[in-house]
Amino acid sequence: MTVDDHDSTGDDAAGDGSLTTEETFALVGDEVRAEILRALSAERGGEGELPSLSFSELRERVDADVRSSQFNYHLQRLVDHFVENRAEGTAQLIEDVVPSDDDGYALRPEGTTLTRTIRARTGTGEGSLDPVAVGLDCYHCGTAVEATYDNATFVLQCPDCEYLYEYDLVPPGILDGEAETLSRAAEYVRHVRLAFARGVCPLCGNAVDTSFDPPGETGYPRPDLRAVCVNRSCDHCGHRNYLKVGEALLRDPDLVSFCRERGLDVTSTPIWELAFAATDRDVDVRSTDPWEVALEVELDGETLELVVDGNLAVVERNYA
Repeated sequence: MTVDDHDSTGDDAAGDGSLTTEETFALVGDEVRAEILRALSAERGGEGELPSLSFSELRERVDADVRSSQFNYHLQRLVDHFVENRAEGTAQLIEDVVPSDDDGYALRPEGTTLTRTIRARTGTGEGSLDPVAVGLDCYHCGTAVEATYDNATFVLQCPDCEYLYEYDLVPPGILDGEAETLSRAAEYVRHVRLAFARGVCPLCGNAVDTSFDPPGETGYPRPDLRAVCVNRSCDHCGHRNYLKVGEALLRDPDLVSFCRERGLDVTSTPIWELAFAATDRDVDVRSTDPWEVALEVELDGETLELVVDGNLAVVERNYA
């Protein structure tokens, strides 16, 4: 199975707003610099003012055997990009001069984001989840749908017809027994989907572009069971996500209230348990030039139809 889906990196994306991607990778690629960031990240937490470490404290935690001048060189490479020197008016010091310990060093917001991302995406050991039934029968063939987790990827798929419900890069923090893992995965996937649905990249906060793609061109298995794929992509960090039409409309206030009034809370129900969001069975592509796609949601004998244009804007709302 090949899915050209969620995470990639744009070659021209800047790291922290002042460095190119290549410069950023080179900057944090050194072992001493990486350890400096790790040590400052480990110091964060608790209450009160954000903590800092003096030069001597930081050097001791990273590697006391590194010469002061060498350690200072690596530290100053990170200052103003990922690390803040809290001594006001202090110039960058090099060679054998040891910086003042008065105010110390702390992570800048860019450094915090970088280290949090690394810590969230890594852990001890290789986390995995063997195939486990999620309590859902496939909407297409009736076979019990299974979830797996391996190589930081959460997959929800029918083992019989191979219809793919979820394929997401998910941090290993979700792993905590079968039931808890599924619950956490559902919430994490919802967070990512709704951010993309709102037009915001959940990774970098940039606005995302929108296109409607033929299922056969996406790499998804069983494209014959899909009507259209909504491609939300970020041209800054390269992150993207293929949404089903129902997923893209999960935050629509009329849809939320229509379902809630009939006993269905779409804000807490796992997306894969919402047939209109997990499949294209209720999707009708009315036009491709320009794009006009209708989603029909039926509950208790009543129907809400939402029609979107090529920008995912709702242009019609019909009740029956």
